Amino acid sequence: MACDTSVLVPALLPWHAEHEPSRARLRDAVDHVPAHVLLETFSVLTRLPSPHRIAAADASSVLGALSLKVVTLPASQHPGLVTTLADRGLRGGAIYDALVGRTATHHGLTLLTRDRRAAATYDAVAVAYTLL
Repeated sequence: MACDTSVLVPALLPWHAEHEPSRARLRDAVDHVPAHVLLETFSVLTRLPSPHRIAAADASSVLGALSLKVVTLPASQHPGLVTTLADRGLRGGAIYDALVGRTATHHGLTLLTRDRRAAATYDAVAVAYTLL
């Protein structure tokens, strides 16, 4: 199973309202992370308002300690994804949700998410996902 940013960020932040359920599922079920999720999580952790912002070196250490296998969507798959996005009328931030979802799908993984808004995108591009 893989997860998206909506699960990974709260799993790493003890003060987050969804920390416990996110952390438990990350620990018990998730063993892969799409590369985009890894980078987006690093971005979020290092740009949070004070006092919650995490230093880049600390964020890197925390993410590295997770021992999740990082997966990517091969470059050869991107043109087809763009065509699918256009055919389905997807645009804006949904593009990144589609990339995350298709990456998981390419590797035969179910995607764990807390993002109900992204579910419509995951449905549109045929992603197997579980809402937390």
